[in-house]
Amino acid sequence: MRLTLFRVLVPLTAAIVITACSGRDEQAAIDSAIAADSARDLARTGVDSAVQPELKDVPVTPPPQPKASAPRPKTNPPPKVNAPAPTPAPVIPAAPAPRTGTIASGSTLALTSGSKVCTNTHKVGDRFNASLTNSISGTNGVTLPAGAEVSIEITELKRSEDSKDNIVMGFRVVSITANGRTYTPDAEVVSASIDRVRSQKGGDDAKKVAGGAAAGAIIGQVLGRNTKGTLIGAAVGAAAGAAAASSTSDYEGCVNAGAAVSVRLTGPLTMTVAGN
Repeated sequence: MRLTLFRVLVPLTAAIVITACSGRDEQAAIDSAIAADSARDLARTGVDSAVQPELKDVPVTPPPQPKASAPRPKTNPPPKVNAPAPTPAPVIPAAPAPRTGTIASGSTLALTSGSKVCTNTHKVGDRFNASLTNSISGTNGVTLPAGAEVSIEITELKRSEDSKDNIVMGFRVVSITANGRTYTPDAEVVSASIDRVRSQKGGDDAKKVAGGAAAGAIIGQVLGRNTKGTLIGAAVGAAAGAAAASSTSDYEGCVNAGAAVSVRLTGPLTMTVAGN
């Protein structure tokens, strides 16, 4: 038994020794190679191989973070106050429309001329005023008072060339002014007192014919007319007392200051009641 065990252990021990020796040889060869490499490295860099770099754990610096702004203190909103309702603008009552009335169409206005108008002293387009001699009432309390002014424009002027020729004077009603207001009426001049005045060469062109003044006044009150408001006086020969005038004389027609002029409304005249 012992012999057998000896026989087994001897070869096994020899194998282990051989293996150990072989391993030492291989390790020595490796260490020798490493030492040679280290020597070469040191020769290149001149750095002592015994000095080993000191390894330190350096913490990784995190990137800077933006600074957080300090939180704003919470403020309570101001208490809600109901705005007062706007004060409504004062209501100004509309002024009442002025009260009006009308003077009837066909009404006749008796006027007196405020100035002397003659065929040789005025021209077409000139105007003169005449005043109402008596008041005229209308509807709704309106009144066209006496003294109201009527503006009249001259539209035609023609003197008489001889005793058989007629004088022609044309007029147009422009406006009527009463109680501080001016109106534009539909109206026409239907008659006027026109005197015939003999033209005197080198003298007064507006001098009346001797002995014919009265006859001239009568002629002026009886006049023909047409739709244009043209007034035509009778010829001198038609009046008594005028035969003494020369048949070759020229005659001017004149509406003297204060002479009668008659106007008729051809449409209703709407007026504002006085005091409105």
